[in-house]
Amino acid sequence: MKIFSCKITGHNLNELTNNALYVKEYECAKCKQQFTTDGYGRLVKLTRYWKENNKYFATFIKS
Repeated sequence: MKIFSCKITGHNLNELTNNALYVKEYECAKCKQQFTTDGYGRLVKLTRYWKENNKYFATFIKS
C-alpha cells in the first residue's frame, strides 16, 4: 500500500549519505526505496551497480 501512495503523491526523499560533493543517496520515508543521482543529475533506483559506482567515484574524488 505504501508503494501505491508513492505512485500517486510522489516519494518523500531523505538524504542518506553526503560523503562526497557529487555522490548523494536518498531513501523514501514512506516506501523505504533507495535512490541515487546518475551522471546527468536524474534520480535512479539504488541498485548494486550504482552502489559500487558511487563507492568507486567517492574514492576517486578523495584521492
